[in-house]
Amino acid sequence: MKHTEWTRRDFLSATGQAAMVSLTGSAIACGGSSVGDAVMAPGRGSIEGTVVDLNGVAQPGLGLITLLYDSGLHTGASVKVDANGQFGFSNLTAGDYQIRFDAPGEAHIPDGVLHPIRFSVKAGEPTPVTVDVEIGGSDYAEIEIYAGDYFYQWQPNGIENGEAVAKIGVIVCWYNVGKHIHTVTGGPWGDSGDMQRTASFMWLADRVGLFGYRDKYFPTMLGTLRIIP
Repeated sequence: MKHTEWTRRDFLSATGQAAMVSLTGSAIACGGSSVGDAVMAPGRGSIEGTVVDLNGVAQPGLGLITLLYDSGLHTGASVKVDANGQFGFSNLTAGDYQIRFDAPGEAHIPDGVLHPIRFSVKAGEPTPVTVDVEIGGSDYAEIEIYAGDYFYQWQPNGIENGEAVAKIGVIVCWYNVGKHIHTVTGGPWGDSGDMQRTASFMWLADRVGLFGYRDKYFPTMLGTLRIIP
């Protein structure tokens, strides 16, 4: 399948002609504690983040930030954005990470902004991260499934290689958060084609059923999608 750089609105307007599409490159995203003064351990760093609206204004108490490894796997650490619009993670091993923003019905990551957000943490210093959000709920119904290295995971709280559930008429968006090429093969959509790093694949759920799928390159990556009325 040919990869096309589309926004979700483009996708929705074209679903009368085709119900699936792959999105590549930086075209689109398929989307605690405050920063402290703790002393960093040797060889470790921290994240000092701020959530801002499209005008650059900090947004107090808006959303939950989840920390992911570079592979896309959840670290198990999540923090709420504080009253100053800030969040932080401390005592992190230096290396590459990602963060995911989640505030259902309140704000979302706008089209054109990669999500989750990738960055590198350096030892001995804080890493600044800005999360740009659009206030208000999204104007489309969607679920996200991350395709990481060796796993699929329904966001934000699904289990690795487990089942995801969506209602008919909802967009299902698989997003490659890993370091390798992945596919979403099986189900009524057939095959996503190769999803490069940060690429997305969307399918409009147009039928009820239980659909299994896999990754052509990683045999242990197996997922299940349940579409309900």
